[in-house]
Amino acid sequence: MSERAFITGILGQDGSYLNEALLGGGVETMGSDRTSVLDGRSGAYQQPFDICNPQQVRAWIADWKPTQIYHLAAIHGSSEAPTEDSADLFVQSLKVHAIGLANLLEGIRAEAPEARLVFAASSRVFGMPVESPQDENTSMVPISPYGISKAAGIGICTHYRSQYGIHASSAILYNHESPRRSVGYVTQKIVRAGVAIKRRQQNRLVLGNLGARVDWAHVIDHMRALRLIIDASSPGNFVVASGELNSVRDFGTQVFDCLGLDFDAYVDEDRTLIRSVEPEAELVGNSEKLKRMTGWEPKFSLKELVQDMVDAELARADSDGS
Repeated sequence: MSERAFITGILGQDGSYLNEALLGGGVETMGSDRTSVLDGRSGAYQQPFDICNPQQVRAWIADWKPTQIYHLAAIHGSSEAPTEDSADLFVQSLKVHAIGLANLLEGIRAEAPEARLVFAASSRVFGMPVESPQDENTSMVPISPYGISKAAGIGICTHYRSQYGIHASSAILYNHESPRRSVGYVTQKIVRAGVAIKRRQQNRLVLGNLGARVDWAHVIDHMRALRLIIDASSPGNFVVASGELNSVRDFGTQVFDCLGLDFDAYVDEDRTLIRSVEPEAELVGNSEKLKRMTGWEPKFSLKELVQDMVDAELARADSDGS
């Protein structure tokens, strides 16, 4: 039987890269956005789909019989600091990250028990860690709706794995970027501003904490890890991280270097822009378990990631005539 993969969140950064990699490997793909099932190759609409509707999810799995399911759909706004609508963020986050996941796993249990699933969890499950680096045994103390709901998803996978023998794994993903990263993220904000400054369309860039250090990787490395995890002989929790910390200043300096610009000459720091509480220890992952069980190694350096993002932004600006 040929491999069939279903990807929730197929139109997002992660889903689009994963879909391309799977198609390139000869895997038939389908995916979902917020309301529909889409053909992975053509993007054509197939049918309505609501991941929070258990009957609809089960019927889809029974009909299409996927051999692999990647649950990448996410409510990314809930990773920010609490806001006035935090109650709604909790509800939406839990619906997608927990209830939707449970519906997928229940559909597998009832209709496709040999299918394998990977849930895209997040380093945000560790919240404010007291140890660094973090691995699969680090205590989870999430502090945001995003982290709390992702931690719930890890628990749901553990339940279906232990109680029903389903091959369900959680990939605890650290920060991963690409040219397709949305503009609300600091990496893309820096890249776009750098290109605009280079083209004399912007004078300065103001950022929050330039000293904040992040475990950044290329999304291609992370999506390759998901494919290895789903093929692993034993399911479980897997930290997926570069294992290296770089500051916002480090990232920005490399971006501006690519453009022949002096980062410090154009960038100001305004710490009033910082929206979240700093953790006791920095979020940096230890992926030794993943490496040991699958042979995974990151292939992209930070410099290569930055170059990829800068090249793509220059091409976009050229095509827009800006």
